[in-house]
Amino acid sequence: MSHEKIRVLHVMDKLGVGGSSIHGVTRALSWWLPRMDRSEFEFSVCSLREPEDAARFFEDENITVQFLDRGKFDPRTAWDLLTVVQKAEPDILHLHGYGSTNFGRIAGALVGIPRIVHEHVVIEDQPAYQTLADAILSPLTTRALAVSPPVRDFMVERRKIDPQKLETFFFGIPLEDFTPSGDSVVKRKRRDLGLRPEQPVVCCVGRVDTQKGQRYLISAAEKVTEELPGAAFLIVGDGPELEQRKQQRKRLGLAETVLFTGHRDDVPDLLAMSDVMALPSLREGGPITLFEAMRVGKPVVGTPVGLMPDVIVDGRTGYLVPPKEVDPLASRLVELLQDPDRAEQMGRAAQEAVKDYDMSKAVERLTRIYREAA
Repeated sequence: MSHEKIRVLHVMDKLGVGGSSIHGVTRALSWWLPRMDRSEFEFSVCSLREPEDAARFFEDENITVQFLDRGKFDPRTAWDLLTVVQKAEPDILHLHGYGSTNFGRIAGALVGIPRIVHEHVVIEDQPAYQTLADAILSPLTTRALAVSPPVRDFMVERRKIDPQKLETFFFGIPLEDFTPSGDSVVKRKRRDLGLRPEQPVVCCVGRVDTQKGQRYLISAAEKVTEELPGAAFLIVGDGPELEQRKQQRKRLGLAETVLFTGHRDDVPDLLAMSDVMALPSLREGGPITLFEAMRVGKPVVGTPVGLMPDVIVDGRTGYLVPPKEVDPLASRLVELLQDPDRAEQMGRAAQEAVKDYDMSKAVERLTRIYREAA
C-alpha cells in the first residue's frame, strides 16, 4: 500500500478490563498517539468487544474507534476484523491482547501488511489453547514488543515469539503532564475525603482485581493500624473484586480506615495527599501508577514482579516485599509512616530516578519502529 501518511491500526481485545473504566494499554495509547507526528502518521483503533466509554480518550484526539461487538470466542470476529482491515487499508497492524494477536495476525497475513505483537503483562496461567495458537501463529509475527524483561521472557517461553523479532519497549509516562493541582486544591480534596491534615495516608492505585493484590494490602492495613491507629488507606480504582474487598474491609472492622474512591481522574492529587504508595501486585508488566507515584515524589512499597525490581531501588526509592506476604508489607509501611523524613528523602530520590522513563523517549523509539515496519 502507498499512502501519504503511515497508517497504523491498533487492535485491542477491549478498552477496559474487569469492570474498570480504562486499562493500562488504553491509557498508554491515549498518551502515545497524540504525541506522535500526525503529519507522518494516521491512527485508528479497533476493539473486538462491545462499545465502551473509554473510546473518548481517542475520539478527543480525532482518532477513529470501531467496535466489533463480538464475544471472546466468536468466530465471526475473524471476518469482521478482516473487513475492517480491508476498508481502513492500514500499513501496520499493532496488536494488543490474545484475541487481537490471534485474529490480527491472520487478517494481516491475508492482506499482506506487517503485524506487531505487543505484550504488556505476564500471564502466569495462560490457557493451553492460547499457547497452541501462539505456536501456530508465531511465523505470522512480523515484530514483537515486550513492556519489560520478564514480559520478554514470557513472550519467548509461553507465547512462542522468535527472540530475533522481539525487543523490550517500555511506553513511559508523560512526566510533564503528571502534576498535582496545587496545595490548596489537594488540601480541599483531602478534607472532602474525610482525612485530617496530620493523618498518615497510604495510597494504592489500580484495577481492583486479584492480580493487583489489594486483598493483601487490606490485611496489612489491619496490622498497620495496630501500631498507627490513625493511618488511612486510599484504594483508588474499580474492578471485578471491588465488592469482595469492601466485604473484607467490613469483616476486619476497617470501615473508617480503608477508603474506596472508585475510578478517579485526579490521581496526581490523591498521590500528593498521600505519604506512601503501595503496589502489592502478584503480576505486572510496567505498572503506570508506579511511575506516577515516583513523579509526585512518593516512595513506593511494591513487589518484585514485572518492571518493579528494575525501577524500585530497594531502600533508596522504595521497598520491595514478597507478593502475598502481609507482614513484610505492613512492616515497611509502618516504617515509612513513622519516619516522614525518611519517606520524604526516598520520595525525592524516586522523583529523580523516574526521569529516565519519560514518554518522549518511547515516542522516538515507536516512531522508528513504525518507519522500519512500513
